[in-house]
Amino acid sequence: MASNSMWKYSFLLAAFAVFLYNNHQTNGQIFGYEPDTDYPAYDRIPSGLTFRCADRQPGYYADIQTRCQVWHWCLPTGYMFSFLCPNGTVFNQAYRVCDWWTNVNCQDSEAMYSINDDLYRDVEGNLIVG
Repeated sequence: MASNSMWKYSFLLAAFAVFLYNNHQTNGQIFGYEPDTDYPAYDRIPSGLTFRCADRQPGYYADIQTRCQVWHWCLPTGYMFSFLCPNGTVFNQAYRVCDWWTNVNCQDSEAMYSINDDLYRDVEGNLIVG
């Protein structure tokens, strides 16, 4: 008898989980918010971005043009690699990680680019160039 009621509760739990999944998070959306309106939702790095590493210190930079979902890694040699934070997250310039979009004010990121000044330095503080 106990196993019969266990199946009933397991079925109800599974049905509730399916309901939550279908109604609260579908297609990468965050419940209560609209992708591309409340937060950026790129599925790839957009072409035609204007960010360049020229005249910048080596380091990690949020791309303001993409509302910080894209970030760039500028190497000491001047090469640039670009990355995409997962949907619902953007690049947090203060900590140099992808973070929930609600934790980041993207417009303030450019003012924090100088955080990269401590990277690629030797013990005397001289810039290390590859």
